[in-house]
Amino acid sequence: MAVAYKKEEILSASRVARSFGKVLTDLKAQHRRRVVVLKNNHVEAVIVPVDDYEKMAEALDLLEHIEIHRLVTQRTRKKGKKSLTLEALLKEQRLAV
Repeated sequence: MAVAYKKEEILSASRVARSFGKVLTDLKAQHRRRVVVLKNNHVEAVIVPVDDYEKMAEALDLLEHIEIHRLVTQRTRKKGKKSLTLEALLKEQRLAV
């Protein structure tokens, strides 16, 4: 997936290292939405405020739950498939919880 970055968001790794305190201050004060770190002209990292990161992590968790729900719903609708209890599955796979 390609993401478009604004010119002012992109900094070299060496510049970020030299002015890391200012980068953090700018992010905290919301002067920057994110900082894209380039090393050898390739995007190596994106630094975002912790609030944004936590929102992204929550969104990812929600998407994973939605996908699990979709799979469970899809599998329950299949006819002719025998249901298996968790205990039976664990025993069949020789797993212990």
